[in-house]
Amino acid sequence: MKTLSAENLINAGRIIDPPFKLIANIAGAACELEFSKVLRLLPGKRLVGVARVDGNDMLAKVYVGRSAARYARRERQGVRLIADSGVRTPLLKWHAPLMDGKGEVLAFEFLPDAVSLFERWREAQQEEARIDVLTRAMVIIGKLHNQGVVQNDIHLANFLMSNGRLYTIDGGDIVRRSHPPLAERSSLRNVGMFFAQFFPRYDHLVEIVLPAYEAVRGWDMQPTRLEDLAREIETSRSRRKRLCIDKAFRDCTRFVCNKSLDRFVVCDRDAYTYEMEQVLADPDEFMVQGQTLKDSPTSTVAIVAVSGRSLVIKRYNMKNFWHRIKRAFRRSRAWKSWANACRMEVVGIPSVKPVALVEHRIGPLRGKAYFITEYVAGPDALASIRNLGHPNGELEALTSILQELADSQISHGDMKATNFVMAEQGPVILDLDAMKEHGSRASFRRAFQRDIKRFMQNWQDRPEIASRFEGLLGNLNY
Repeated sequence: MKTLSAENLINAGRIIDPPFKLIANIAGAACELEFSKVLRLLPGKRLVGVARVDGNDMLAKVYVGRSAARYARRERQGVRLIADSGVRTPLLKWHAPLMDGKGEVLAFEFLPDAVSLFERWREAQQEEARIDVLTRAMVIIGKLHNQGVVQNDIHLANFLMSNGRLYTIDGGDIVRRSHPPLAERSSLRNVGMFFAQFFPRYDHLVEIVLPAYEAVRGWDMQPTRLEDLAREIETSRSRRKRLCIDKAFRDCTRFVCNKSLDRFVVCDRDAYTYEMEQVLADPDEFMVQGQTLKDSPTSTVAIVAVSGRSLVIKRYNMKNFWHRIKRAFRRSRAWKSWANACRMEVVGIPSVKPVALVEHRIGPLRGKAYFITEYVAGPDALASIRNLGHPNGELEALTSILQELADSQISHGDMKATNFVMAEQGPVILDLDAMKEHGSRASFRRAFQRDIKRFMQNWQDRPEIASRFEGLLGNLNY
């Protein structure tokens, strides 16, 4: 088994394959950690994995780089704050520097059967199960706040269920904000950050589970508190959306980003295979070999096979010289589609899954651009509903997506029925380049009413369908 140093970990980037050994220096004696699994990796900074020490499995957090000692110290302080709040957390067994002195190791109790509340939430099929997950989190958050303690990176993955017990992890983002207890305004801000990670469709659960938090805090119920919390959730959600979209245009855990004077390329890291690199280098060649779905002066769309899966490449064409000049100074339609696809993911509205973005450039000037997505099988909504004598659930499913767009104040800009694919799991939105998130309710209403008007034009020759849609759309709240 290979033995790595802190320098090896720093230079390895994102590719560190177990098994491997690290050697810690415990009071001058060498202690070998045999890693069998890497659970999380922040290149050049932190590694979390399962390591065997003297025949026992432990959860090891390894910090490397110039700030290793500072981050390790923050983790230890956070663990103490969790425990002092009366909240269960995996036991920190020992901490020590790496033998080469360029890193720190923290060895924690390992919980082999641990399941995060995020996994519980993802598996939950019934609302009762979701309420149970959120209620458990509310109780723990309330206990921390009673002691003036806040989890800055607050999400369900930082709560683990093991052997019927709930544990809180990730001490590195735990801080004491004030003398106990935490003030109500700061408390609601932190709770709002927690709920902002969930899709808006689950906001109705906040009112159901908030009393569990209030009971732990010893607060009387106040109607205005729910309104204050709703504002905090919206503020945090907007901030989270901006951060996620910003990250979609740079190199990060999820995306590979390559920039040069003549090209800008960003690709989902999981899809970034050798073959995908060839596609990104010359999308046109692969489009010629693929199946053409559309070829017009404004765009060309083709299905291509890449690394065993079907992808859709949409090329945004330049109609003429003046069109090319006009578009050179704007963000490309592919850029807008990429941003909107990421926005749809954050708010939980089903749309095409973004895989890659390619822009040809001359310095700051933009030229031909490509938006690459996963292929979604199924007929479009127009064909699907026209071919059904008596639609069963399809109209309601489409209306539900329109309500979700309204809840997020997002207009589509070209709401043709052909821009919805009736996939096996439900309708999926296509053609995202004209989509817009509005800052004001009035602006959104005007744009959304145009969307609805365009949508209803699809059913002019099917009055019975139009009548049913009018009934459903009349109940939309926007």
